[in-house]
Amino acid sequence: MNKSARFVEWSRSWPLPLIAMLGITGPAAYTYSSGIFMGEITREFGWTKTEFSSVLTLLMLLGIVIAPLSARFLDRVGSRRILLVGIIPFACGLSLLSLVNGAMWQWWLLGTVFSICTFGVIPAAWMSGVVQSFNASRGLAMAIGLAGIGIATAGWPILAAALIETIGWRLTYPAMAIGWAVVLLPLTWLFYRPQKRPAPIAAQGLPALGPIVWSRTFWLLMSSGALFASVQLALIIHFVPIAGLQGISLTAAAGMAAVIGVFSIVGRIGTGLLLDWVPTKPIAMVAFSLPLAVMGLLSAADGSMLLLTLAAALLGFAAGSETDVVAFLCSRRFDVRVFGTTYTLFQMGFSISASLGPLLAGWRFDQSGSYESYYLFAAPMIALATLLIMLVPGARKTSGEMSAIDEGMALDG
Repeated sequence: MNKSARFVEWSRSWPLPLIAMLGITGPAAYTYSSGIFMGEITREFGWTKTEFSSVLTLLMLLGIVIAPLSARFLDRVGSRRILLVGIIPFACGLSLLSLVNGAMWQWWLLGTVFSICTFGVIPAAWMSGVVQSFNASRGLAMAIGLAGIGIATAGWPILAAALIETIGWRLTYPAMAIGWAVVLLPLTWLFYRPQKRPAPIAAQGLPALGPIVWSRTFWLLMSSGALFASVQLALIIHFVPIAGLQGISLTAAAGMAAVIGVFSIVGRIGTGLLLDWVPTKPIAMVAFSLPLAVMGLLSAADGSMLLLTLAAALLGFAAGSETDVVAFLCSRRFDVRVFGTTYTLFQMGFSISASLGPLLAGWRFDQSGSYESYYLFAAPMIALATLLIMLVPGARKTSGEMSAIDEGMALDG
């Protein structure tokens, strides 16, 4: 391949992870701005933190049904089509959350509609084109795309806090949704063009999921990631309330939440670079164990800006690294033709566990008046997650792509 052809290939491929990075911020908007909305909405309607958090649990449980259907459809029709169709409905669904009037049934109903509207913009849709277009630099490309979660963690709390103080929380939801859609729709239309599958591969059809789902690798990754996700999301969602209890203002707490996002990007890009060159297990062990240090710092902070900021930085680094590890292993150990479905199955399992995390944290606070009792639940979960990720078998093949059947036989035989 001459230099000109390589440049053309580069110019077509590398916009994909950059657009995926921006695209992934959309589905993450509600989750990572919830800590900012929590105080405003609970004060206005007299809800408890558990009641407010219940819609997040609902969203994630509904995702168990919606995400796999979306992913299987994605693997058949391609990511570009489903994204172009899905951007506007998603923006409408997020905007509808502003209509809640204080009735819990309405909060759950609007949450259900919003969940359905995420059908076309799930993270696997944005990442599928990236995985399909990269091989040698896949770790870095995936890290750039998944950095959207870090941008969402950093950006949405600050933006939501600023908008709420300016226009109120009701107008903030549609402002966030419309702004995101206005940016992503033209970018996706013009530049999100994944490489087409080679004809021989396309003709083979999609491989069976059975060897993947029943492999030891799948279930160890699923279990470890689910435990981690539960604690990680609870700490992120409740970080602003935790800081508020220690006398930190809403604006300052939102700034600390932004630190989580910034270091999530740092952890994600750094981990993505390392994954292309360094064995995965040492990276995974460090990433999965970091929330133990985070909870220790939060418990000892007592209003210390330094300790709270350090806790936010470590939490962000852990979140970014863990996502990279799981996504990278998913892309390398299982057939890339069904990456959308496989990755979504992991996300589905993580969602079940993660949906309970903020709910459990809110319930323990409502019962005890502090988060200390939640830390006692969460610490053993993180320790177990770290152990399980270390037990994931190593792949026997180190180059090229491994088929789903080969993977199941090589790792579990």
